[in-house]
Amino acid sequence: MYPKGWCPGEVVLQTVTALILWCQSVGVPGGAEAVVAYSTQHDNAEIQDSRNEKQLILFPELWKEIFLWGFFTMLFIHIVASIIAFLMLRKHKYGRFSAACILLIGMCTTFAMCAATSAALGFVLYQAKISLQPIEAMICGIAQTALFIFFAFSRFMPTL
Repeated sequence: MYPKGWCPGEVVLQTVTALILWCQSVGVPGGAEAVVAYSTQHDNAEIQDSRNEKQLILFPELWKEIFLWGFFTMLFIHIVASIIAFLMLRKHKYGRFSAACILLIGMCTTFAMCAATSAALGFVLYQAKISLQPIEAMICGIAQTALFIFFAFSRFMPTL
């Protein structure tokens, strides 16, 4: 099927390896930023300083960022679950309303859970005088969602 000595996987591997070696020889580092040709070294330092100014230091800032990321990721998961429930039960007389219940109850529990845990986490970070970047607040909010899902699926069902 292929010429002797040719394997598609090997060809792809050799191509990627050659591309990586070429990038290293040209001097393109893996995480390079685009730099305008007329910029100087001092212009780049100003860009670095402007990124460091966006730190979340105060309690309301910390709480708000962590809460918003946690709430909207959980809300997204509940929206997906309600769409699946509606599609599966759309012909049932009363089952089609389960999607609205999933969405309503999911929003209420998500709001309460995210508000409480974000406030606790934000208060601890504020008292410890730890400032966060917005990306770190995003990671905290998504981690809240992951932990909430983990504990929701790992507990024993009350009806067993």
